[in-house]
Amino acid sequence: MLKEGKIGIYEGFALIFISNISGLFLSLPASLMEDGKSMIWLTFSMVHLVTMLNLVIIILLMKRHADTTIIEASEQILGRYLGILIGLILAAYFIMREAFLFRSYSEAFLLSTLPRTPISIVLITIATAAIVSAHYGVEIIARVARICLTFIVLGIVSVLLLTMPNISPNYIFPLFVEDPLKIIGNSVLNYSVTSEVLVPGLILHAMGGWRFAAKISFWAILCGGSIILIASIMILLTFGVQGGSELTLPFYETSKLIAFGRFLQRMEPVFLLTWAMVGFLKSALYLYLSTVILSRIFKLPDYRPLLWIITLLCFVIAILPPDYPSTLELEGIMLGTVGFIPVLIIPLFLLIISIIRNLGVNAGSPRNDP
Repeated sequence: MLKEGKIGIYEGFALIFISNISGLFLSLPASLMEDGKSMIWLTFSMVHLVTMLNLVIIILLMKRHADTTIIEASEQILGRYLGILIGLILAAYFIMREAFLFRSYSEAFLLSTLPRTPISIVLITIATAAIVSAHYGVEIIARVARICLTFIVLGIVSVLLLTMPNISPNYIFPLFVEDPLKIIGNSVLNYSVTSEVLVPGLILHAMGGWRFAAKISFWAILCGGSIILIASIMILLTFGVQGGSELTLPFYETSKLIAFGRFLQRMEPVFLLTWAMVGFLKSALYLYLSTVILSRIFKLPDYRPLLWIITLLCFVIAILPPDYPSTLELEGIMLGTVGFIPVLIIPLFLLIISIIRNLGVNAGSPRNDP
């Protein structure tokens, strides 16, 4: 039995919230703007709604199998071998997520602060920080997340408020563009895969049961998605559709606009501290989840022996794409559309089978007629 420690409500909220908003610091706002144009306010609202519905499916599944994680629940529903297959799909998904996270944050550091540093050095630095954090377990990661949450939220709010003099309300028009249904459909398909909805189902015991896990994850993902929506609208109002969609790191570029007179300019290094906190915490969480899933599949008493091999695997996958555009393209294919399988289709399939089996058991049970 794995010893995961205990996570309080605030620690769990901070952990999932910070993990959920990580896309804001990378290219997510630019991608949303490129697909949704000036309708980003509507397209991401629909994406956020689908994400919350996906979370409801996970919560219902956790409720029906209250004492088990998704890994054990899949074995109870489908049997040992199919359950192992489901677990391996989830493990592969989080390993790919971790690998692309390594590469995305490494490229972001190169573009913003370390243009002459070899990418392998940055990758090794991020991987080392992730493996050290994951070694101490999810309880320690969650406590650090709670400490960092205040600084991260203050950093985001400060950037949004201090760049308000640069916004232009005209950039939000037209409110509706041609073929809005197609745009909304493409956005939902490409951006509704939010892996944070799986987190409560994987660290259920550490959160104190399905009730606390459901409450924590609901508010964390709701607040995180709302922050991304507000920030994306602010980026649209600052750069417009054309300018914002061409930026590699829109939120970072927004922070570069902050200036106080002639002496306090280029305040983005302060923002980079917030950015680094988010990146290292999410990397540590996903590395932990990747190893814990495999540990639960193979009934290992400790996940730590797997940390080295999983980290090395993520490093190799991360360094394979030749450049950052290729990385984004592969990430969109493998973790966007294909990501619906582990994030949405598998939990929905497990929930349906669980309901059907329960109905069959109730129908076959003897009736106690008077």
